[in-house]
Amino acid sequence: MKRLLWMAALVACALVFWGGREDLPAGSAGGFVLPSQTSLRWGLTAIHAPEAWQVTQGSDDIVVAVIDSGIDRTIPALADRMWRNPGEIPGNGRDDDENGYVDDVFGWDFRDGDADSLSGTPLYDHGTFVAGLIAAAFDAATGAGGVAPRVRLMDLRFLDSRGLFYTSDWKKLVRAVDYAVENGARVINLSVYAKVTPPEYVHEAIRRAVARGVLVVGIAGNAGTDRIGYFGRWPEVLAVAAVDRYGRLASFSNRGPEVDLAGPGVQVVSFAPGGELTAGSGTSFAAPHVAGAAALLLSLHPDLSLDELVQLLLDTAEDLANPGPDEATGAGLVDAGAAVARARKLP
Repeated sequence: MKRLLWMAALVACALVFWGGREDLPAGSAGGFVLPSQTSLRWGLTAIHAPEAWQVTQGSDDIVVAVIDSGIDRTIPALADRMWRNPGEIPGNGRDDDENGYVDDVFGWDFRDGDADSLSGTPLYDHGTFVAGLIAAAFDAATGAGGVAPRVRLMDLRFLDSRGLFYTSDWKKLVRAVDYAVENGARVINLSVYAKVTPPEYVHEAIRRAVARGVLVVGIAGNAGTDRIGYFGRWPEVLAVAAVDRYGRLASFSNRGPEVDLAGPGVQVVSFAPGGELTAGSGTSFAAPHVAGAAALLLSLHPDLSLDELVQLLLDTAEDLANPGPDEATGAGLVDAGAAVARARKLP
């Protein structure tokens, strides 16, 4: 299994550095998904999600935008978790809410330029996997489910069918971020990374989101180096590292002073398009645990400011290394149970 994971990593790296065309790959998904040999969803236990669920499993009013490779909403565990645009009448070919997007019922496919990730080019499995970790309905028989199984998912497709984006796609990313903010997302999960420096106008879009009180959750990256890449490198992005079931930093997880938190990211279980349970490793899959925990806190206290939300996550994290923050896991492993317990005591 480890050999297959590293083979996948090498393929991903080869694709990122592939040349021969003017429009070069600029980045990709930050994790690798393979057929599952286990149905154990150990990450939920590690971050004490079941304890948090005794207080809240999330609220329909809280929306997490998933800027990724698209979500297969036909999967039963995700079907009723999708955000639905209240101002749009499905299928009438009109921009009913006048937001510039026609029939954007569940979000928008910025890759194909249409209203539905399930039409046009095929989905890459990454986005569905990420969405399942955030908000899939919990299945006691398999142990699979999301951290916040009662919140809503906004589907904003950005990556292509190979999990890549290109140097011509920066404005697509900007539009996806702006769409999330303008349409009410409280959290953006951005489990993608750039291999080149993004234009300043991309950074400005992230700043606009944060200025509007939206939490942007990003990744440390999977190169196993001492350098955090974009987008987690930016201070406005909550950068998440990956740990295994024993609380050890994953060998592939990047280190750096920008790391804020850690999440389960080694052999975690979620859904592929079509509904098959698969196992995946990567900081891409650590980040949704943090996004889900944040969504639980906002479900309990929707009036939390962004600073208060982040501080709750940091203050209640489980320290994993030497006392205090470190460059491997930041404040520590996100603890949804402790964070919700603390938030419950707020006025």
